[in-house]
Amino acid sequence: MFLRYFKLIFCFILALFLTVSCQVNSPENTTNNVKSNFKVAILLPEFMTEGSWSPSGYQGLKLIEKKLNATVAYTEDINHKSIEEITNIFRDYANQNYDLIIGHGSEDLTLPAAEIIAQEFPRINFAITANCSGNNANLGCIDFRRDEISYLVGAVAALKSQTGKIAFLGGFPYPTLTEEANALPKGAKSIQPNIEIKIEWLNSWTDSKKALEIAQKQLDLGVDVVILHGDPATIPVHELAQKNGVWTIAWNLDQNELAPQTVITSVILKIPELLLKAAILVQEGNWQGQQYKFGFLENVQELAPFRNNLTPEAESKIEKIKQDILTGRINV
Repeated sequence: MFLRYFKLIFCFILALFLTVSCQVNSPENTTNNVKSNFKVAILLPEFMTEGSWSPSGYQGLKLIEKKLNATVAYTEDINHKSIEEITNIFRDYANQNYDLIIGHGSEDLTLPAAEIIAQEFPRINFAITANCSGNNANLGCIDFRRDEISYLVGAVAALKSQTGKIAFLGGFPYPTLTEEANALPKGAKSIQPNIEIKIEWLNSWTDSKKALEIAQKQLDLGVDVVILHGDPATIPVHELAQKNGVWTIAWNLDQNELAPQTVITSVILKIPELLLKAAILVQEGNWQGQQYKFGFLENVQELAPFRNNLTPEAESKIEKIKQDILTGRINV
């Protein structure tokens, strides 16, 4: 009887050993597929399926997960939360020892919340996709060189405008967007010195009705190129422009498919690559809690294809302007 039980136990141990051995040597269980100890979380202003800003932030999180083998997490729709609630979201991630916690825009909400938590958790790193000076320690901001791309957009709009009137319709007058609005006239006037630029703010990211009303007023005043940076509120403006036979320039992602005969081009902000750069700085121990900006040189922003919406001569002029910005011949 004892011998029979011994044989059964021996067979069980042998089978267990062989199973473990197979698991260790299986390609699906190599260390390359095991998440590292590096942890990154992101707070998204809208749901990750709305507009272009939140989805691109989520794509950035997934790129960090892929490239850095990181453990990742996210919270959606923080635009409808109070600063106190957002502070608690930051605190919750910090208590879970996330290495980097990103507030993806909405800096009027995420920045004050992050400033509070950064003091509570000096060993946790925080990043806001915005303009801010940081705290020279663990809280910093990452952003694009928006003056570069906005100067170029202004030049595109001026090359396309026949009425000499263009408009910019933005979500909120955040420092990031006001930087864009301030650079647009410089680029436009380099093409048409007497061009008129109308700057309007929605003070919302979701009020499509207001966006359409403002856009219609602009069109009634003779504007024939509308530059839109207020997703998702401004997305319906492409259709309005198409019905009125005027042009639009989109922001954040290529929006040509929304109105192929109307969208001249789109500003493509490579947000995933921008967020990855921040995560690499943190992982390598080089995060210093400052303002980090990246642009043409780092290949994180570009214009979408013009798709014959500009003449070959105009396209060549835009490319030359871009190169002059890169080389410093044009000071934006």
